[in-house]
Amino acid sequence: MDSDQIGDKLAGFGYQVNPSEILPVSAAAVEYLSQKYGSARCFLIGDESLERVLGEQGHIVSRKEEAADAVIIGQSLWANFGEIDVARRLVERGAEVVALHRDATWPDGNVTRIGLGPIVAAIESAIEAPATIIGKPQRAFFDAALARTGFVREHTVMIGDSIASDISGAINAGLRSLLVRTGNSATDPVPTGCDGALDSIADLPQWCNAQFPD
Repeated sequence: MDSDQIGDKLAGFGYQVNPSEILPVSAAAVEYLSQKYGSARCFLIGDESLERVLGEQGHIVSRKEEAADAVIIGQSLWANFGEIDVARRLVERGAEVVALHRDATWPDGNVTRIGLGPIVAAIESAIEAPATIIGKPQRAFFDAALARTGFVREHTVMIGDSIASDISGAINAGLRSLLVRTGNSATDPVPTGCDGALDSIADLPQWCNAQFPD
C-alpha cells in the first residue's frame, strides 16, 4: 500500500494521520532503488499498487523475462513458481533480489495468507546471494522512519501485530514496542523488552492515556 491507502485505512479506525508522516515499505524500497540504480529496470513479483509506486518514481517495471537490475518481491496473492523460475535466471544474469520484507504470513480478514517469506525463501534456495530486505525487522527501516519524523528513539513506540518483524525489530532498534493481538502473534507470549499487549488497536487511546497522562 502507498501512503494515501495507509492513511485511508487509519482514518477508518478513527486516526487522522497526514500522508507525509507515513513511510510505507514500498516508498523505502523505491528510495533504495533510486539511490543505487537511478532508474532501475525491475522484474516485479507483487501487486499493482507496488507497480504503480515504482513507475511513478521513474523505475521501469516488467513482468516478462527481460534484462533487469532488480527482482522486486512485494505482496502478492498469487505468486507462482513460474515467476520464481524467471527470477532465478535474472539473478544469474546479475539482477539483485529486493524484498519488501520476509514475513511468513499476513492476516486478511478472517484468513491467514502466505506472506513474502516463503517466496523469498524459495528464491534464496536457488541462488547464491541472500535477498536484500528493505522493511521490518531491518534496523535501517526503523532508522529511516525516525529520521523522517524527527522522533526521539527511546520515546518512540512501535505498535505491531508480529513479534518476529514488528516487536523484535523495534527492540533491536532501541524503540519501545506494543503488541496488538490481531495478527501473526495473537496467542504468543509477550517477549521480554516489549511494553505490553493490546487485544485491539481500538484500545490504543486508553493505553496512551494511562502511559502519558500529561
